[in-house]
Amino acid sequence: MKPSNVEGVDLPGRLAQAREAAGLSLADATRKLNFKHYQILSSIEKGTRNVSANELISMARLYGRALDYFFEAKVPSDPILLWRRTAGSDIRKEQQQFLVFLENYSRLENLLGLKRRWKEILTNLDREDFAENGFETSETLGTDIHRRLDLGSRPACNLLNILENTLRFKVIHFGLGDGLSGASIMDSALGVGILINANDAPWRRNFDLAHELFHIITWNIFSHEEIGDGSRKTKPEQYADSFAASLLLPKEHLLAALKEIAVNQELKLVDIIELAKEFGVSSEAILWRLVNLKKIKKSQVEKILADPEFRNLDRDLRRGLYAEQQPEKFPHRYVSLACRCLMEGKISRGVFAEYMEIDRSEIDDYLSAAGYAVKNYEKIAAA
Repeated sequence: MKPSNVEGVDLPGRLAQAREAAGLSLADATRKLNFKHYQILSSIEKGTRNVSANELISMARLYGRALDYFFEAKVPSDPILLWRRTAGSDIRKEQQQFLVFLENYSRLENLLGLKRRWKEILTNLDREDFAENGFETSETLGTDIHRRLDLGSRPACNLLNILENTLRFKVIHFGLGDGLSGASIMDSALGVGILINANDAPWRRNFDLAHELFHIITWNIFSHEEIGDGSRKTKPEQYADSFAASLLLPKEHLLAALKEIAVNQELKLVDIIELAKEFGVSSEAILWRLVNLKKIKKSQVEKILADPEFRNLDRDLRRGLYAEQQPEKFPHRYVSLACRCLMEGKISRGVFAEYMEIDRSEIDDYLSAAGYAVKNYEKIAAA
């Protein structure tokens, strides 16, 4: 297939655009596509070399694009994501991986005829509610969502499960590159997606999940320009932190735990760390929440956080938790849907292997380890 022979489409330019959007250099793509020399790929992108069907399929998979992307005269632009990152960090590769995951996940849901429920969590608040006292509104919203989702006394233990399985959010953990913390998206075709940095500590991941939940709930209230590119603490980003603290550290349950842990009503540094471990958040989050609840002074917190001995104690008391609570890359629900689709003949073994990022030869062992066997799909009754 000669790249320039696709009528009405600049296929060479489309191939180069897809590679760049995926954050891959010519050298990176050449290596991953198993071309002998980068000039082969360069020639394809310049339109001076034929591209075989197999090569095009490989490129589509590597760049996270459907084959239609390379042939349609007009391709819709990618959905807009909200990122948290340092200024100047490159999001292209991770963003494309995230979008591919969301597309795969959405296809599995559609094949099984599953309805999405994320609209149930959207708020009735508007801009005026945040105009006068946005922090108070954010905190109240966190309290309300805690109640509506029935998150219990230790919300961090339940939040991920409820978002994934009750509201059917698509949450994935990637080991993100330098300067990237996470992202979120709400899209009519893809649903709700949240990307969490798997390299972060468990307590950081919990807070980030709650932070991104705020952006989803208020998606239609703040413009992307107001929220920013994720490199600055804009007002909506600050509101998201206030919401997350209120959601994960509900006043009633936090004060009850504080009363139980403090001996003779005296609060020690070790108590702060134990509370943080119990609620699944950082010690810093606990301290600032107690400032907000007027249980400790701001000046005290600043002094504590500047003390290297406190940071060392915090690290020592949490040692081991990081390794114990490492997340799987793919959500359990995503794995379950993929296995179901394969067992019910809705996707091929090749597609299943692609979705799970395994070799075809590993499929049977994977299914067995996941508890999926043919006999489990025998009909026993009408549901």
